[in-house]
Amino acid sequence: MSNDSIAEKAAVATHENKSRLVAIPPSERDAAIKRLKLKLDLRLVPYLALLYLFNSLDRGNIGNARLAGLEEGTHLTGNDFYNALSFFYFGYTISQIPNMFIMKKVTPAILVGVTMIMWGVCSTSMAAAKSYSGLVAARFFMGIFEASVGPGAPIILSFFYLRHELAWRTALFFGSSTFAGAFGGLIAYGVSKNLSNKTLAPWQLLFIIEGVPTIFLGIITFFILPNSPETLESWFVTPQEKQVAIERARSGHNTDTNALDKRQLIAAFKDYKNIFTCLIYIGLNIPLASYTSFLPTIINLMGYEDAKAQLMTVPPYACAIVCVFAISWSSDRTRNRGFHVAGSALVACIGYILLISSGNVQANYVGACFVAMGLYPIVPLMLSWVANNNVGHTKRAVSIAMMNTFGQCFATVGTQIYKTPTAPRFFMGYGVCLAFTVVMIVFSLALAVILKRENSRRDFEFGMPEPTTPEEQQAAVENGIYDNHPGFRYFT
Repeated sequence: MSNDSIAEKAAVATHENKSRLVAIPPSERDAAIKRLKLKLDLRLVPYLALLYLFNSLDRGNIGNARLAGLEEGTHLTGNDFYNALSFFYFGYTISQIPNMFIMKKVTPAILVGVTMIMWGVCSTSMAAAKSYSGLVAARFFMGIFEASVGPGAPIILSFFYLRHELAWRTALFFGSSTFAGAFGGLIAYGVSKNLSNKTLAPWQLLFIIEGVPTIFLGIITFFILPNSPETLESWFVTPQEKQVAIERARSGHNTDTNALDKRQLIAAFKDYKNIFTCLIYIGLNIPLASYTSFLPTIINLMGYEDAKAQLMTVPPYACAIVCVFAISWSSDRTRNRGFHVAGSALVACIGYILLISSGNVQANYVGACFVAMGLYPIVPLMLSWVANNNVGHTKRAVSIAMMNTFGQCFATVGTQIYKTPTAPRFFMGYGVCLAFTVVMIVFSLALAVILKRENSRRDFEFGMPEPTTPEEQQAAVENGIYDNHPGFRYFT
């Protein structure tokens, strides 16, 4: 499509469908925006963070359960443990894109609530596993149900926040996964030390303690999680705040209401930006999947006893939490994603180099901290980057789900590279992870440069961008222009 035709189509219907809301005086509007954002920051963001906390706890507790006797209790041998890890990602991968369409057909509260109950049941049922097949089945179905929250939360946040507000909120949401890593170690330590009994082994108690609350939280989700600005309750916001929320959503490229737009689906798969983001996310998920599942084992093989190893998993995640918040805040302030991704990946590279080059326990532990500090900030940066640069509900949802799908496909590689015969140095595992962190650096810098040049081209050809009206945004979606609109500028 030529630039002239793009500009021409963007002008179509600009003055049509002028169903506008009642104007709010600027002074009152600013105050209403502040009140609205505060309310959302106190309700929506913390609740999504709580959901993802349990999502991450239930996903990652198998690593702690391994040190608490899981392999002996379920009679795992050879590569059984590694295969059980992989089956989770098989389920997670196949259900992400369908979940995004289901969210449009039902509501976020219903989808997330139902799937939370189901993955809580799967997580709890692992305590009853007596064999490899039972454990694998529970992990596979837990992967299917867990795939609603990770890709879905950025979509939900994009309904309520503007583009430059997303990374910080996504970090607050995703930061709970690093809390989960820390809390998971503390819970496992407490269970191993204090709750052992003849009826249930420590690994069984761990699955029950972390799985049952997820079920109750899923029930509460039906009533707590807001679905859209249009459905915000009168007890939560004033009419003026609700109007501002709707206006902000419309100005943030949330004007189309189709449950499934086939043109947007095709556009998402054809968009070159999504190829880059998928490659970056593949580079991230291999080391990230291996890190969450094998950190307790790695620390145990550094010389710490089982219970102490559970406790020593806490500091790396604590370091990661600080980096997630600081880097995401900086990314929103500068409206830059790519260079922050590359910088974070460089920190992870330093960690892997320390792990490969030194046999010293203290140096290895510092390396593990650097890996966490580098890997975890990249997740909210990538989720917000994709949400920022895709216009249209279907295109945005499919782009995020596609990135997650490709990433999780390769996460299965991360579950297979820390083989027991390579312990305690794990040269193969660390080497593979180092190589893929370099992949992240290369493709994130390349995409940032490409998008920066495209923004410069549009500035030169069309002039500095003016804010687009909801009607112009709707026209861009209806005419298949999306983020090719002359007034749209990419986050680099």
